Amino acid sequence: MDLSSWFEFTVYDAVFLVVVLGFFFYWLTRSEQPLPSPPKELAPLTMTDMTVEELRKYDGVKNEHILFGLNGTIYDVTRGKGFYGPGKAYGTLAGHDATRALGTMDQNAVSAEWDDHAGLTADEQETANEWETQFKFKYLTVGRLVKNSSEKADYGNRKAFVRGAESLDPIINGGGEEGSKKDN
Repeated sequence: MDLSSWFEFTVYDAVFLVVVLGFFFYWLTRSEQPLPSPPKELAPLTMTDMTVEELRKYDGVKNEHILFGLNGTIYDVTRGKGFYGPGKAYGTLAGHDATRALGTMDQNAVSAEWDDHAGLTADEQETANEWETQFKFKYLTVGRLVKNSSEKADYGNRKAFVRGAESLDPIINGGGEEGSKKDN
């Protein structure tokens, strides 16, 4: 084998060279696409209890905030609008009590009226409780879902918060942040 066979230039070599040079020039001249701007953060709502009728306006269409009730607690799931927003996978839950729908894993089980969750099996209630365990560590708690306005609690001007394992009872009964500061 002589040295000239190493430097032989064929049509395949020419095509390969054109492709490599094409990619190289593309890489040199490409423009950087700007990153999409992050979604705007909405200010947290002031804590308040709501009836089913009041909750309906927080469906992501009538109001930018997306709320729904689960086991009697109202969660602000706006930051998960990719799931709970209009037209999304769980969008039918927005502005409703979602306990029965999440417990039965049937989005059509959402009711427009007050639902006392009677008729849920123990497994279905456990499924709803598992959803709530995830939500209370991830989404803002706005208040409680109540049957009528007379059951509403006064939270003062407290903003919605991620409550984690914290119960709403001390907040409703006047403890809140002030009560925990007095104990220290």
